[in-house]
Amino acid sequence: MMASKENQFLFQHFHTDEKVFVEKMLDRIDRVQQQYSIELTPFLNPREAEITTSLARRAALQVYSSSEILQTELCRLIIAPDYYMLEEEDFEIDLLEIQYARKFNHLTHSQILGNLVNQLGIQRYLLGDIIIAEDCTQLLLDTKISQMLTQQVTKISKVPVSWRKLSFSELVKPAEKSEVKQILTTSLRLDSVIAATYGLSRQEAAKLIEQNKVKLNHQPISQAFQAVKLADLISCRGYGRFKIEDDNGLTRHNKHKLMITKIGGK
Repeated sequence: MMASKENQFLFQHFHTDEKVFVEKMLDRIDRVQQQYSIELTPFLNPREAEITTSLARRAALQVYSSSEILQTELCRLIIAPDYYMLEEEDFEIDLLEIQYARKFNHLTHSQILGNLVNQLGIQRYLLGDIIIAEDCTQLLLDTKISQMLTQQVTKISKVPVSWRKLSFSELVKPAEKSEVKQILTTSLRLDSVIAATYGLSRQEAAKLIEQNKVKLNHQPISQAFQAVKLADLISCRGYGRFKIEDDNGLTRHNKHKLMITKIGGK
């Protein structure tokens, strides 16, 4: 592994909550360098993928992302030495359709995830995107648990289900509810922008941040005074996500006019 002093220097660039993850990825990079073999990561969110890619490239290794093949939010990375030639099968991802009587039932993202993780004990890192479209529901997952899941899981939230394996070409885009709107905020502080977006007081917004319920660009954030900027993605547990699309300047009362896209949630 990289020298201890070098690791300490690296950790300065990451949030304290990310230290354990960074250490795990450094271990994977070390194995690639020592064994001259490839390493396949679990499913990662965009922030984790960004961290892993930067660490691997710093070590002069190749990095391949499943998002280059599958347009999904969560992805798996292959960290490899220079001799490696990419094979799609090496990502070890299956795409399954969850079939059920949609006319009489509606399974939500949280119901599916909660059933698989909490009731069946499947590790979250083995599961990729859960995609809910108008006429189908799909799940990306590690191939090692695909057969077990299709054979053993016959109900989700008391709804009878069956499974069908799909080709990657059959991946659909999620039908996620979104709303474009303009908000007025007294400042570009994170707590102020969250408050304006969800109709909360600034104190309520600050409490969400203090309770570790807010992420900025998939990164844990603990500072209510953190400034936001264009293209930032803010997620608030229990409220959904929103992206800052444009800054239309100030009103006569010196309030910022921000154009945002609300995604899911309230």
